[in-house]
Amino acid sequence: MRSFYIVTLSILSSILFPLNSFTETEDVGIVRGNLVCVQIDETGMANVSKEFTECSGLLYLIGVDGNLYSLHGSEEEIKRITESSKSRMGYRLPLRLKGKTGGHQRAWLLYTPSLEPQETKDIARIKVMGTVLCVFLNYKEGDVTLVVANNPCNEYEPHAHFIQTDEDQIYALHGPHEKIISIEKNPQRENVTLSGKIQGNESAWIFYVD
Repeated sequence: MRSFYIVTLSILSSILFPLNSFTETEDVGIVRGNLVCVQIDETGMANVSKEFTECSGLLYLIGVDGNLYSLHGSEEEIKRITESSKSRMGYRLPLRLKGKTGGHQRAWLLYTPSLEPQETKDIARIKVMGTVLCVFLNYKEGDVTLVVANNPCNEYEPHAHFIQTDEDQIYALHGPHEKIISIEKNPQRENVTLSGKIQGNESAWIFYVD
């Protein structure tokens, strides 16, 4: 495992990967890619690992289509996917996962068939406070890099985000494009308060910003 609390984005200007134009989709289909795990260690730091037997945080699928998806399903199915993801010579073999995709370049997600998204109108709105981290995709290396930005990140390559609360709970951030952009434009990354709704389960929590 590697800790990635980097406080500058300048080194990321050279990281290039395939980008698609902004879209919204909820089609059911097959997405191919490799898994990485983001979880909190005993010191309270977020770590990225490509070699893991279980993941207590968030699973991201690095799609062969160039997109980075947070992966969500029932706890039983996510456990099965994690256990069936095999490695060879230090690299995990690509998976073929069936599910429903949604979101945009700054917040893609993949729901497996075992988890049907709830209607957000039926979920209570709450506030969470914590540190917002950027998740940059390094497609060439088949990896992601975690960054606590020290300046707005909206001018960098489109990327994902999660929030780590003071209780060391992590939520993948999703929501309308304009809401994610507003988070990116905010230079404050620690002690950030977000309003929204929680979905998911212990295998991966989602926070929909509204």
